[in-house]
Amino acid sequence: MMSQYVFPSSRGLFRIVRHGHRWRSLLEAREVARHDTAEAALDALRLIWPQARLPQFLSEWRYLAESPALPHARLARATATFRSSGVDAGSTRKRHSRRTLGRPSRGATDHG
Repeated sequence: MMSQYVFPSSRGLFRIVRHGHRWRSLLEAREVARHDTAEAALDALRLIWPQARLPQFLSEWRYLAESPALPHARLARATATFRSSGVDAGSTRKRHSRRTLGRPSRGATDHG
């Protein structure tokens, strides 16, 4: 997960996401623009959508920090490489019945 600021609004979910050395301003999944600082991204969003009533300061937004302890991106890349090499991870799994061993079949009775 990349570091980002998030603010839900009646207009949608506004996000300011770190993208390399720049910041992207987004509304839902649509990129609005790229900026040199997160504050510049906030100013641009507030200018474009005054009716959204976005907070004036980034400290009022929810900040989601990049977590180096969770290697999701590396895991996703490794999984994509593994799958694209022609090996299907699902084909090596052994299928098991959901029925428990002690439960009788539908038409059978337990009477001796």
